[in-house]
Amino acid sequence: MNINILVISTHPDDFEFGCGGTLLKFSKIARIYVLVITKGEIGGKPEVRQKEQQKVCSVLNAKLYWGEFKDTEVSMSKTLIDKIETVITEIKPSIIFSPYYEDTHQDHRNVAQATITATRYIRNVLFYESPTSIDFNPSVFVDIGEVLDAKLKLLKLHKSQIYATKVKKLSIIESAISTAIFRGYQNRVKYAEGFVPLRLALDFWISKL
Repeated sequence: MNINILVISTHPDDFEFGCGGTLLKFSKIARIYVLVITKGEIGGKPEVRQKEQQKVCSVLNAKLYWGEFKDTEVSMSKTLIDKIETVITEIKPSIIFSPYYEDTHQDHRNVAQATITATRYIRNVLFYESPTSIDFNPSVFVDIGEVLDAKLKLLKLHKSQIYATKVKKLSIIESAISTAIFRGYQNRVKYAEGFVPLRLALDFWISKL
């Protein structure tokens, strides 16, 4: 298969929670590209978070791009749209994963809105959830049962963020497992990741069978 996948992540460790399992499955048949908009400096030391993200991308054999925007100060702007479009033009992705547009974190909301504009000519665009997503009601699912442990290992590579959930004694690992069980139940499997499609071209996937 000749499939390029672009995942857009507002901060280091966002996409691992929302679509890490799906990317692990896709990494066997596709080339993965990751665009991280900020270095997450408000949530930790940027040099540490960069290294953690690089380790994850090494596991996925993914090419990593940085957006160079400031954590908590990402605005919906032409500059942001242009950055996303530049990466899209370079790699020509078949499918794009983006943070969801309803979220309590302003960076997530603005990156999602910029992605909607930047991906206006892309046939497959899916939004993934984060722990701060609001009213996330997925209609597309991926069974991640066989890669759940590997997904958790990706999250554990972000050592500085494991207990940065803002909920006392709750780790991001526990949150990811709970979410996978709930999404799995919705899709009638044990563990799953869910997505809200902006567009999904079934004929594209049929052609790859």
